Amino acid sequence: MRYVLPPMHTLRTFEAVSRLRGFALAADELHLTASAVSHQIRALESFYGAKLLQRNRLDVSLTPAGVQVLGVVQELLLKLSSVGESLRHKDTRRLSITAPPSFVSRWLMPRLGGFLGQHPDIDFRLHATAQVLDLGAEQADFAIRYGQGSWPDMRSERFLDELVFPVASPRYVSRLRQRGKVGLAGHTLLRDDFHGWEQWCEHTGETLDGARSGAVFSDSALLLQAAEQGQGVALGRSVLVADALACGALVRIGKKNAASPGAYYLVARSGRTDAPPAAAFRQWIMALAER
Repeated sequence: MRYVLPPMHTLRTFEAVSRLRGFALAADELHLTASAVSHQIRALESFYGAKLLQRNRLDVSLTPAGVQVLGVVQELLLKLSSVGESLRHKDTRRLSITAPPSFVSRWLMPRLGGFLGQHPDIDFRLHATAQVLDLGAEQADFAIRYGQGSWPDMRSERFLDELVFPVASPRYVSRLRQRGKVGLAGHTLLRDDFHGWEQWCEHTGETLDGARSGAVFSDSALLLQAAEQGQGVALGRSVLVADALACGALVRIGKKNAASPGAYYLVARSGRTDAPPAAAFRQWIMALAER
């Protein structure tokens, strides 16, 4: 039997726009540009030869044709999701995690061998990404996310808090001390997109007088690597610098801390029962964080 079907990727986009009542919100959820969302909706409307969405000044509403199509699309997506969930549960050995690259490289990887050694039968998969992924679409059991713990339709468990403070390599600090440098004066300040030096000064009362602006990095792990190589001073996040401080690759500068604006959470879909591998990982990482 030959099926005449619309472009399948447009159906999920149409459902998101209809549910969220906006192109920009749907674009954020789907990790697309607003223009890509508009293009997909136009393609779907062209296929059906009917206007599906009414673009209003403040939001988006469904036309009668849109209501009809949405009912079918939602039923289809629900059935596909249910089938996938059922099939995934049959693979009781599989465990899939997503987490930010900086957290993976600086905290999780040095510890993960312990978990995998305890559970050699688990088919473990790790996706390191800074994007907030749809766990259902990615077939992931957990996401490790940094933030305030509020994600729609998700179960969030806080497991790691952190502080922010300046760090540098011992060699870099020794060199500055020999020159009689104190405070931040004379330091090269390395930066990332997470916590700015200006925020640090607001929290601690320090000043940037005499400091030099250094390189900017998009990832906290790269920032800390640059600091370890003696390129300057970085604002270290206590979770990410813990191992480097313990082994002496980095040292603290001063004793002042600033509160981090968020914490690390173990996130899963609401209402979903953990399979045995997921339950084992959750128990392991929570116990590890407590220690």
